[in-house]
Amino acid sequence: MSGIALSRLAQERKAWRKDHPFGFVAVPTKNPDGTMNLMNWECAIPGKKGTPWEGGLFKLRMLFKDDYPSSPPKCEINGFKITTEQSIQKCTIWSI
Repeated sequence: MSGIALSRLAQERKAWRKDHPFGFVAVPTKNPDGTMNLMNWECAIPGKKGTPWEGGLFKLRMLFKDDYPSSPPKCEINGFKITTEQSIQKCTIWSI
C-alpha cells in the first residue's frame, strides 16, 4: 500500500473525527486481524429533510486505490458502482 495514500487518509480521518456534518458517517473497515483498513470505508448519508428520503440513512462503501489522492475513490451505493463520469443525482435515481 502507498504510504502517501495511507498518510493522506489518516489525516482526513482525523479531520473528519473533529468536524463533520451531523448525521453523516464515515468509518474505515477492519481487517481480519482487527487493524483498521484506511483503504476501505463504510459511510452513510442521511436523507435530506423535506424530501421523500427524509429519515433514511443511505449506506455506501468507498474503496481507495494506492494512488489516492491522485485518483478518486470508487463508491458503491446499494450495490451500484459509481464512476467519476456519473453524477450522484443519476445514481440516486438508479438506487431507488
